Amino acid sequence: MSQSRSLQRPSAGHETGALLMLTYWIYRGIAALPLRTSYRLARVFAWLTEFVFRYRIKTVDSNLRNAFPDKPEAWYAQTRHAFYQQFADVAVEALYAWRIPKEELERRMTLKGWEPLMSDEGTPAPGIILALHHTNWEWLTQRASLAAAAPFDGVYKPLHDKGADRFALESRGKFGGTLVTMKSIGKYVLKARRANRVLALLADQSPGKKEVPYWTDFLNQHTAFFMGPATLARLTRYPVYFARTRRISRGHYEAELLELCTTPGSMSENELIERYAQMSEEAIRLQPESYLWSNRRWKLKPPQATRETSPDDSDVVQPNP
Repeated sequence: MSQSRSLQRPSAGHETGALLMLTYWIYRGIAALPLRTSYRLARVFAWLTEFVFRYRIKTVDSNLRNAFPDKPEAWYAQTRHAFYQQFADVAVEALYAWRIPKEELERRMTLKGWEPLMSDEGTPAPGIILALHHTNWEWLTQRASLAAAAPFDGVYKPLHDKGADRFALESRGKFGGTLVTMKSIGKYVLKARRANRVLALLADQSPGKKEVPYWTDFLNQHTAFFMGPATLARLTRYPVYFARTRRISRGHYEAELLELCTTPGSMSENELIERYAQMSEEAIRLQPESYLWSNRRWKLKPPQATRETSPDDSDVVQPNP
């Protein structure tokens, strides 16, 4: 069976015990606070994370230096500090997303170029939206579900903490849609292929050990990307878009929808992933402090044989009929 989950708030029958749900109720408590109050907590959280607990500070430093090897020392310190500040802000914003009103979300995250997916005249247009862990990806998921005229499906990886997972499901599903696990998305799209849909996923995560990755240069490093987005394009024959977000000010963002491959047959699967990597790097370079540098993105090391490879013409994505 396809492992899809409605993005609606579960009933009390879904409780699995008070201890397992502890995280859920802690998150609910923080979410109940006014955002202005949460930002005050974020300042303290950022200071503790960077200077006291030094959360993954070696990973952050290493990632920044490898991605931007020619910057002066002051830039690394400044960007690292800005990252921890924004990391804390996005954390409380993600919790606030659980109860954010529709009008406030639309005001805090404005859209640019989303017309291809927003028209409700005739048959709603399908599409695949690729994004990355940059600025506020939780608000982006909610905003995209509001914007899409076609039914919206978010592709996700379940969290290990059951309370956190339930909270995330409720938050991301605040405005409707379906959440589908990465493991089951292939079967799901085949089952639902008769109706146009909009699929959205964060595609910058490191591939699993059992996956066959695509290797390319990304942020000055040989980097593995999973092929899932290109596989989805081949299975669905949907146009592919890239959602580039930028932080305008604290709590305010702009999400721009850019064409990545609106005629999928014009690119091979490798070329599609290559283009996604290029667009992701461009977005990060515009606002480097807003990327998730604490993620161990480059933990997977390439086999020597892949270092000199380049995109080939295999697995061509089929065009729309």
